[in-house]
Amino acid sequence: MSDRLERCRILLEACGVDGIVVSDSVDVRYLSGFRGDDATLVVTRDAALICTDSRFWEQVHAEVTGFMLVKTSGELPAETVAAAAERLGPAATLGFQGAAVSYADYRTLRRRHHGRLRDVRSCVTMLRAVKSEPEVALMRRAAEVSDAAVAAVVRRGLVGRSEAEVAWDLRAEYHRLGAEGEAFPAIVAGGDHGALAHALPGDRVIAPGELVVMDTGARVDGYCSDITRTFAAGEPAPESRAIYDVVLEAQLAGLAATRAGAHGRADVDAACRSIITAAGYGDVFGHGTGHGVGLAVHEAPRLGRTHGDRLEAGMVCTVEPGIYIEGSLGVRIEDTVLVTDDGCERLTRYPKELQVTA
Repeated sequence: MSDRLERCRILLEACGVDGIVVSDSVDVRYLSGFRGDDATLVVTRDAALICTDSRFWEQVHAEVTGFMLVKTSGELPAETVAAAAERLGPAATLGFQGAAVSYADYRTLRRRHHGRLRDVRSCVTMLRAVKSEPEVALMRRAAEVSDAAVAAVVRRGLVGRSEAEVAWDLRAEYHRLGAEGEAFPAIVAGGDHGALAHALPGDRVIAPGELVVMDTGARVDGYCSDITRTFAAGEPAPESRAIYDVVLEAQLAGLAATRAGAHGRADVDAACRSIITAAGYGDVFGHGTGHGVGLAVHEAPRLGRTHGDRLEAGMVCTVEPGIYIEGSLGVRIEDTVLVTDDGCERLTRYPKELQVTA
């Protein structure tokens, strides 16, 4: 945590501020170790404060080192500004995370702070983009758990089960395997429901011959995995198998393009998209190719069709092209991978060849 705090302090000069108020709960955890959901940090050149109310004081003592506890009464934005002003003076330039602050809280900051306010945008959040070895170890474990959960659920068959039943089965497997739980609510979508990229599993029963999109992930000690596989619930139609083969080719091309120095849009997304477009399905691949994964299941870097980031060794991201044909089917294949100097390492290792299951 001390190394993370020092890297945050380097941002003070880069952002032209005297202190930064950290409001994003994931960034609060990353910098301090605090796992609660209602605290802010104040980071200055010579002080580190964690501000929260009496519900969390004992938790702070148990989880947090390197930060001084500021006991608040519940008016968190106002009391955080007061704590910052006490350290920095009321006219100091104070950075804040615009994406994590409501308009009402921003108005409180502006009203209570008489110095300058500056949105530091994603600067603090980007500190999380390159993972340390201990972080990668936790993400390996999360990936192993998601692989094992998918395998166990598919072994029990898909035909005749509702999408919601399969989703709950995945959740139960995560608990059985020792994870904290899901990284996000699972997507299980059969047949024409699979054409919805973020379909909500419901009472729809999986029928023979359908393709089933299963997108899920585990959380281990805060860190996430993310995997999508598309299964055939009984022998699929030749057209369905052909579409699956296009997506698999695209995903393998995306993995081959993923390495330190590659660009998320111009290299990785383009590699996937060019194959899908050449096969005639470019207009039904509507989302980006991937995203970063860590303490949040969606974080930096971006691997999108319009925006992307330059990849660095140690980043963890997904590669997940898909084809979605309205009223018919959906196919997506996704792995969580570790970016390395000479390529990438798959953390999710469940097989990708089309599996025909009962």
